[in-house]
Amino acid sequence: MSFDLAARLAARRAENLYRQRPLLESPQGPEVVVDGQPLLAFCNNDYLGLANHPQVIEAWRAGATRWGVGGGASHLV
Repeated sequence: MSFDLAARLAARRAENLYRQRPLLESPQGPEVVVDGQPLLAFCNNDYLGLANHPQVIEAWRAGATRWGVGGGASHLV
């Protein structure tokens, strides 16, 4: 079975079915800026606006300093 990704993508573009995420011009949060326009973001998990909260950021920094960062793995594998 052959699969021509470039051709499939070109076909999707020609049919206006190619999806592309817009680039955010602001930090993630309940409100974002896209193409210079402020918008409400319904596509993220930061609906409480905590991702950029100073205390959350500092707690993350402290945890990263103490424990490091990384993807890790399941302990049961």
